Amino acid sequence: MKKYLLFILITPLAFAENNEMIPLTEYINSNSVGDNIGNSEMLYITYRCAGLYGMMYGLMQNAPQDGAKKMLEELNDNNTVIVTISQMIYNILTPEAERDFEDNFTRSILPIADNYQIEANSSWTNTGNYFNEFILNDFEMCNNAVIAWNQGLSKN
Repeated sequence: MKKYLLFILITPLAFAENNEMIPLTEYINSNSVGDNIGNSEMLYITYRCAGLYGMMYGLMQNAPQDGAKKMLEELNDNNTVIVTISQMIYNILTPEAERDFEDNFTRSILPIADNYQIEANSSWTNTGNYFNEFILNDFEMCNNAVIAWNQGLSKN
């Protein structure tokens, strides 16, 4: 019985090193989100992007490679846009008396960043590169979203 209990207690830990997220493109194309992206879906996408940018920033912060400093500046700039958009959407979705964006943002972003870190670590172990197709595709999706939001904001 003790062995069975130990197995039940340890089993979740064995599966804790898997990224459970689906690619952002798949998320957008699923459940009829596509062209009908609502505020809740947009908030989730911005949180995913913030988690991704945070994980990438952490990995590259001390990188000696050429172009790392420029990449860090781009990540920081894009994340600033993402956080701004996140807060705007959060404020639309949340009654004023119930708002605590910083707490919601932090609680939401940390597990997302952890999932991206799990994905990056697995990629490093398997290929010697932190940024695999999953991460690069989400990165491209997030960058395209930032470009679109910047274009939309510049029109106003």
